[in-house]
Amino acid sequence: MLKQTAKKIINRWPMLKSAAFVADDVFWGTKLAMGMISSTAGVAHLHFSEDQSVRYIEKAFNDYKQYGAFQKFYGVVAEIGPGDNAGVSLLMRRDGCDRVDLIDRFLTRKDFNQQAKIYSALSQKYDLDEFKTENVWNEQALAGINWVVGEPAEIYFQKCARTRGQIYDFIVSRDVLEHLYNPLDALPYMIECLKPGGRLLHKIDFRDHGLYTPEHHELTFLEIPTPIYRLMSRNVGRPNRMLIHRYRELLSEMQQASSIDYSLLVTQLVSVGEISPHREFADIDREKQRQAIAFVDSHRSKFADEFRDVDSRDLAVSGIFLIATKR
Repeated sequence: MLKQTAKKIINRWPMLKSAAFVADDVFWGTKLAMGMISSTAGVAHLHFSEDQSVRYIEKAFNDYKQYGAFQKFYGVVAEIGPGDNAGVSLLMRRDGCDRVDLIDRFLTRKDFNQQAKIYSALSQKYDLDEFKTENVWNEQALAGINWVVGEPAEIYFQKCARTRGQIYDFIVSRDVLEHLYNPLDALPYMIECLKPGGRLLHKIDFRDHGLYTPEHHELTFLEIPTPIYRLMSRNVGRPNRMLIHRYRELLSEMQQASSIDYSLLVTQLVSVGEISPHREFADIDREKQRQAIAFVDSHRSKFADEFRDVDSRDLAVSGIFLIATKR
């Protein structure tokens, strides 16, 4: 009862909750420094039925191809933040990939019996047994799938660019880049690691991931002063508040340098929800645009300084699908 009462009090006051997040981030920083990388971060399938898991895997896999506008995966792929299941990578291997590297900072806790059942159900539908190297499904022993756990994506791709060069045909992620401390540092290294014609495919969720919602409106997390927010998110992977305008600035510079072509499709708008199929902001229904912009403007006065002068159209975007092709 006392714990529930304390939680209600903390949830009522965003700045008090922010202080709790800072303390938790310090705790996580200590754990990571000690090599304790086990986490529930990235858990997607724990509460899914086998059918729900298969549909989730199919959705992620098909979205990459639909919005990346290609028919089949091939060559070598890096998937960032696979979390608790390698099902998408298995479908990539079936599609024609030679190897998939799974890059994850954390070791996601999982139910291995449940995961084996998911792989079995997926295999029954897509005939994946050729990738099973043991009598039972063991995700640590899947043919052509290599786990790289315990290293942030920023560090991994920096090392890759310096020592291995252009090795990837695709680098993909789903709802992961918003958890990197600074994805804008990582993206140029990812481009360096792509072969000519290679693609970046990243679905990025700009929402607060339950930090202050549902007790407060969905843009409350933009009200937290930047110095405090940084202390909340250095170690534990909370949303980094890198929004669409920051990605556009970086990608436009790279495009002007003739290194990439890119597009940013809107997946979600504040106060509106999902935009399906994903599309550029200008192509979204005008009434939905107006609703999202009005919501932003109604709360803008309380935003942290770094967001005060950002275009309302950009702040209205709560999710994107980033596609970049290396020239």
